[in-house]
Amino acid sequence: MSDIDTIDPALVAASRRAAEDEPPVDFRELVDAPVAEIRAAYEATSAYWNAKPPALASVTDITLDGPHGGLLARVYRPSDTILPGLLYFHGGGFMLGSVDSHDTMCRLLAREAGASVISVDYRLAPEYRFPVAIEECLFACDWLVEHAAEIDVDATRLAVGGDSAGANLALSVLNEKREPLSAGVLFYGCYGHLPEFGYPLGAAAEAYGDGRYGLGLDIMRRFYIDYLSDEADGLDPRFCSLRGDYHGLPPVLLTAAALDPLRDDAEAFRSHLEAAKVPHRYILYPGMPHGFLKFAPEVDAAQRGLRDAATFLKEHWRH
Repeated sequence: MSDIDTIDPALVAASRRAAEDEPPVDFRELVDAPVAEIRAAYEATSAYWNAKPPALASVTDITLDGPHGGLLARVYRPSDTILPGLLYFHGGGFMLGSVDSHDTMCRLLAREAGASVISVDYRLAPEYRFPVAIEECLFACDWLVEHAAEIDVDATRLAVGGDSAGANLALSVLNEKREPLSAGVLFYGCYGHLPEFGYPLGAAAEAYGDGRYGLGLDIMRRFYIDYLSDEADGLDPRFCSLRGDYHGLPPVLLTAAALDPLRDDAEAFRSHLEAAKVPHRYILYPGMPHGFLKFAPEVDAAQRGLRDAATFLKEHWRH
């Protein structure tokens, strides 16, 4: 086993502390569970990481008149000045997660980047299947471009980001909108690297797809089945990002966790960015599992992940 494939001891220790508060989600036991049960378990284990939210100048919930009804967004501001803006989409397999589950992470990202983070509570599957979430995220981007001044955001310095399923959504927004956005930040995203979407199972999925580090192939497939309406959706570039055309895409930060089956997705998508000559930076975090950024309050490597994103954003927000 290489150094990158050895789990970080600091993360193990933090996981044990969190488990004293609430047992971790074991997706291997929840693959066939009702959606409500999976969501409840996910939110319960997220509570530990959001129990001590870092203070910011302001955190405000707003409701947008979205394409499918009211759309909640949470605006994080580290100062009361005009700030650049990062439109953010949380992860959770298109089925789980919320602005609450990612609250501390967004606070820390806002503080590190010196930016306003606008976290979007898009509708979840299976109640709302593909492409509803994309439509809501695209709407949120249009709203931010048009209304940036109303929330003291500089419309000339905007970016989009997300983690896991949220990275998939962020990429779709970045690829469709392009010009208003300076950059994209994609944390351990899912981009369609599975046999059912036309790509052979990769080395990371073979090694870690059993779910021993949280995310496994069985629950991934459950997420995708509940998100996609039919077989054709799985081949749509708005879901299967490896089928998209990215020539002319704004700069991208692409990150992956070493112990994550989705590492294959990131490495495959990296090749697409290279082929399309998209300016990008790829960072692989050794010893980290999927979803490791939630550990940022206690684990140095997770803190570094947020700092790396902040540095990238600041570089591309310069005038």
